[in-house]
Amino acid sequence: MLELAACSEHEPADVAAIQQLLEAAPAYTLLVEGRLPQPGDGYSAISDLPPDTARTDKFFGAFSEDGKILGCLDLVRGYPEQEIAFLGLLLFAETHQGKGYGLIGWQHAVEMARAWNCQRLRLAVIETNQRGLKFWQRLGFCELYRKAMPAYTGDAIVLEIAL
Repeated sequence: MLELAACSEHEPADVAAIQQLLEAAPAYTLLVEGRLPQPGDGYSAISDLPPDTARTDKFFGAFSEDGKILGCLDLVRGYPEQEIAFLGLLLFAETHQGKGYGLIGWQHAVEMARAWNCQRLRLAVIETNQRGLKFWQRLGFCELYRKAMPAYTGDAIVLEIAL
């Protein structure tokens, strides 16, 4: 059974596990950033915050099964508006993609956002990630706008769904 547990940037084992996960999904980083995962990416994934948010507004967790980390979830409460939860990352190791875990991760994000009393869930997909874009569109997300993202391989497509 897939379990979700919070990660902390203050726990070296958590940082190492997320780093290992990112390295087990190199196609994602290559696709959206044009590079392979690098040392320090695990720490950044757990610790990075959007502007004007507090550490207490962010949940970063690891999905595991039988003690092995398979994926991660990054969700921020109240960003960019109080009633919105922002999904920063939902990623699974390449060996576990296409097996329905993304849908399970999505359900966890929805439950958490609802528990936070958020009314909408928002995310951004880099346009070069067509597989990810199609996944979110199949779930009912609608495009709000596109934004240039010079540090990435394409524009960010901002999507949202009502909860």
